[in-house]
Amino acid sequence: RAAFRVGTNSTKKDEMGIETLVGDYVERGENHERRYYQKMQFIPGHEDIKVFLYYWDDRDGAEFCGWWFGNELGGSQVWARSNSHGDLPPRIGWKIPRDAPRVEP
Repeated sequence: RAAFRVGTNSTKKDEMGIETLVGDYVERGENHERRYYQKMQFIPGHEDIKVFLYYWDDRDGAEFCGWWFGNELGGSQVWARSNSHGDLPPRIGWKIPRDAPRVEP
């Protein structure tokens, strides 16, 4: 059973980054004192890619602190970031891609 469902109101729904993130996520464990989640669905044509939603604390600097979508916990392949520091991933306030100049609505 999914712990989270990730959806979008973005007009950029067809972009690979958005398509990669949208789906159902199940809890897999704990990282940096927060639960982390894995996407349950495969990405059509990219079935070998795993998608995780996880929190990273400030041990590597403030610019790395927050919630992330990536292919592994703390990995270099990431698709989105939120500067939120709550116990749960935020519903809004994501930068897609992670270095976008502004947050998606």
